[in-house]
Amino acid sequence: MHTQIKRNLPYAKAHYYLIALLGITLLAFWDSYFGVLKEASLAHHLHGITATTWIVLMALQSFLIHRGQCSLHRIFGMSLFLIVPLMTAAFTMVIQLGIQKTLAQHPFYMLFGEALLTIDVLLLLTVPLQVYLALRFRRRVRLHSALMLGTVIGVMPPITSRLLSGYVPGFIIDGPESLHLFEYALLWGNVISLVIALILYFCYKREGWPWMLAAVISALNYGLYATVGKTDWWHGVVESFAWLTPLQAFGFGLLFGLIACLLGWRHGQFKKSVKPVSPVQVV
Repeated sequence: MHTQIKRNLPYAKAHYYLIALLGITLLAFWDSYFGVLKEASLAHHLHGITATTWIVLMALQSFLIHRGQCSLHRIFGMSLFLIVPLMTAAFTMVIQLGIQKTLAQHPFYMLFGEALLTIDVLLLLTVPLQVYLALRFRRRVRLHSALMLGTVIGVMPPITSRLLSGYVPGFIIDGPESLHLFEYALLWGNVISLVIALILYFCYKREGWPWMLAAVISALNYGLYATVGKTDWWHGVVESFAWLTPLQAFGFGLLFGLIACLLGWRHGQFKKSVKPVSPVQVV
């Protein structure tokens, strides 16, 4: 039975790519997070821990299912009911922190950060959507796999853009005079994610719409940043949420992520068919 299951599974090497992504993440965020852990805020700690845990879980689930460990795959899969709500809670706390820095006229947020909040909001909405769909289609292996792995595409632009701005000539930011290169790194970070999603879509076109969804999310990431994020309207939206406290942000994100998981699980259940009752014949 396990051999038959393995033959029907796509993305046989996904866990190797995800492990590589973890290494790239460590390198990309070393200067801004992993190398300065004591200086990071609680919101960024939660975001870093939950996002990293999510990538680890995706790698573990891929490894287990391709080794025929279906029972362990299901057991570890249930942890998403904890990880996803915590991850969305962390997203929301990062948004709240960004709002406060915008109001305090933090230099980076005055230049880029306020517009970057559009990406955080987009991920806050789309990652739970992808998880909801993955749970709803959990009995359709190819769709379930693509939707779960597709959540990683959304977190790739921040990783790749920081990797570019930290290590790749032509993108490296080494002072205030080169700060403008951040936008180029962000653009190419999203282009890389978009290309990866499109390649996967054409490789698995038969049931590849989850990858097209991931591609659309990548395109929207930079599109919203470059357009809506630079408008006075968006500035007004950001200011209108000045009342949001860290605790309120955490609670809202937690509830939002949990609802997405519960609805996905419920809507993915088999519906019991009701046997039609024959009409009573009156003699």
